[in-house]
Amino acid sequence: MGFSNEELLFLSDLFKTPSEPQIPKNQKLTVQSVIPNQIAHLFNNAKLTLLAEVGQYQLWFPLEFKSNRDGIFTPVLSAPEVIDTHGVKRSWRWDKLNIKSDDFNIESISSTGIVLKSTNKRVMLHCNQQVQFDLPNKQHITLTVEPVRQSRQGIAAKITHIHEGKEHLRAYLFNVHKRQYANLYSGISAS
Repeated sequence: MGFSNEELLFLSDLFKTPSEPQIPKNQKLTVQSVIPNQIAHLFNNAKLTLLAEVGQYQLWFPLEFKSNRDGIFTPVLSAPEVIDTHGVKRSWRWDKLNIKSDDFNIESISSTGIVLKSTNKRVMLHCNQQVQFDLPNKQHITLTVEPVRQSRQGIAAKITHIHEGKEHLRAYLFNVHKRQYANLYSGISAS
């Protein structure tokens, strides 16, 4: 995971000091900076994303800055959206599930779509229906879905809104992706 030259230049310009500090030999460089008041407001509500590429997948990490009382900003990364770039770019889908909702078995899920199979032939998926379930890690998810198509595999639906558990769903999918494609992640360390 790295920054582009443009991103590095932008970030370095934000934290530039008037004089270059001298670093003694054998000392690790650490940077702490107070963002000038004139631009601090830009970071309070900034919606930034870092892109990392792993094999045929793109990992889009949401990045936000939290500030303390002294005005020092700390970057905070959340679990990424995993995008499969092979063929049509779309959110990566996990299909080896054993999750049940009230009237449906969840056959596959991504952070943007879901495939449901009715447990009762009389139950149909209506436009903009709310679905609730617990992930295998016991995190509760509540989302609104809109049916797109129906086949023998189930009802494919677009997730129109995640009411509860958006971060949990994204983290779950990322962790499953890391386990399934461990070979792609070998040699990558988080610091």
